[in-house]
Amino acid sequence: MKWTAVAVLLLVGCTAAPVATPSPAPTSTPTATPAPTLHLIGTLNPAVTQATIRSTICVPHWTDKIRPSLPTRKGYWYDHLMPLELGGAPRDPANLAYIPIARARADDVWETRLNRRVCAGTITLAEAQQWITRIKLEPRDRVRRTGG
Repeated sequence: MKWTAVAVLLLVGCTAAPVATPSPAPTSTPTATPAPTLHLIGTLNPAVTQATIRSTICVPHWTDKIRPSLPTRKGYWYDHLMPLELGGAPRDPANLAYIPIARARADDVWETRLNRRVCAGTITLAEAQQWITRIKLEPRDRVRRTGG
């Protein structure tokens, strides 16, 4: 009798067919939302474009030829907001600011990484300029967590 009751309970549970609920028809075709474009920090060197990277920023030590001698202050470097390695203007005052040395050194790592990716063809110059703008505008702790 016990086994019969258990078998009946199991069979009853198995007889119910799954109920399919129809999904609503889509109201429109989904489209990709373009990533917002940031206003770039600093200013750009008009000689550096995607078409000229092989003769400018991708040439080893090219920035040494255009980098001006810049003043320093105790604990600060006068540095380029848009780095020369990513097409920043070398002498435009709007592209220069005093940056704490520790921050400038950390930014240098990002600038080099992005320059290498541009020269390898994995990202465009414009994408690298957007990335460095985000990196320099983000709080430092957030950049460390989300950086590539």
